[in-house]
Amino acid sequence: MSQTTITPGVVLKAKFVTSDIKAYQDYVDYVDREDAKKEQGAHKKLFTLYQDYLDNPDKTSSLFTQQSDRLNEEEKRNLKKVFEKAQANNSIMWQDVITFHNPWLEEHGLYDSRSHTVDEKKIMDITRQAVNEMLKREKLNGSAVWSAAIHYNTDNIHIHIATVEPQPTTERGMRKQKSLDAMKSKVVNQMMDRGDSQKKINDLIRKHMVGSKKQDSSFKWRNREFKPLFLHIYNHLPEDKRQWQYSYNTLKPLRSSIDTLSEKYIQKYHQKEYRHLMKTLDEEVNELKKAYGEGEVNQYRYKNYKQNKVDELYKRMGNAFLSEMREYDRKQTHIKKVLASSSGAKQKTYSANHLPVHVSLKKMERAFKSEYESWKNQQHYERLQKDIEQNREVERGY
Repeated sequence: MSQTTITPGVVLKAKFVTSDIKAYQDYVDYVDREDAKKEQGAHKKLFTLYQDYLDNPDKTSSLFTQQSDRLNEEEKRNLKKVFEKAQANNSIMWQDVITFHNPWLEEHGLYDSRSHTVDEKKIMDITRQAVNEMLKREKLNGSAVWSAAIHYNTDNIHIHIATVEPQPTTERGMRKQKSLDAMKSKVVNQMMDRGDSQKKINDLIRKHMVGSKKQDSSFKWRNREFKPLFLHIYNHLPEDKRQWQYSYNTLKPLRSSIDTLSEKYIQKYHQKEYRHLMKTLDEEVNELKKAYGEGEVNQYRYKNYKQNKVDELYKRMGNAFLSEMREYDRKQTHIKKVLASSSGAKQKTYSANHLPVHVSLKKMERAFKSEYESWKNQQHYERLQKDIEQNREVERGY
């Protein structure tokens, strides 16, 4: 049984031409040629979603640029002068074609197959974002000029884009694949509008699971089964606390134990959220497949997407536990300092009461002598008082 191949929602074809007069002129003429847009029965109402043309359904997509949605005749002449200047200065012309699978375009609300209408305004805005992303990555955003047009003369709606430098800054025609990938991704992401889905995934990971762990101590009675593994990891952490981060290489031997601790916590408290996360990730992968297709060239865009998000969950959960271990270590250090301070005070008292023997003997000797002298003085004083009393009695005639 053969597996059905998914047709990509978006395809980007890119090439460049050198400053040949015919190549430049033919391209500028082509992207604004009325018959190029009306060939093969393109419906005259394809443009009615574009607000500026609601009153004139016979109009078709014309050239648009960064600044303008539809160039008038004077703007077209000025644009051709810019392209001719670029040609005279031996600029490269980069030619890109973005092709859409119409059912995919319709699925995302940009095309209506029943009325044969397309949201040109949004497609033009998305094109601008995509081209600007490519120019920025190629460092052409300060020097390049581009124009584009939406075409309907084939089975699939597509956009032709031409880019030149009036004052060339590069002789390199071949652009980096990452720049072209970023350009295509910008188109897909803006058309899919997966912001809500991405937020849902991030909230499940960061708020509902990891955020919950940050507020939950591993030393609570209800978490008592986590404590042995928690302390095992803590006791094997490196001395340098700056390395107490999940991604540090020094923690690699402990990573499986940290993951086990995270897994146990998720199984106990977040089974429902985890199942919901897996379902949402599967849906997201399916959407990416429909956008990019299943060919080997584009598999990297979604092949590891689900696993990467699961890895992110375990990384964040692991760091939450490691953060708790840092706090636990801080408290342990404080307790040790308090105990050491208390022990020092007791030692000082002990030392004062337990001096070396020869010192103690000398102290005892001095004390004894002092007491003996005091006793002798007291005896002398008492005898003296007795003699005085006896003399008084003799004098009174007793």
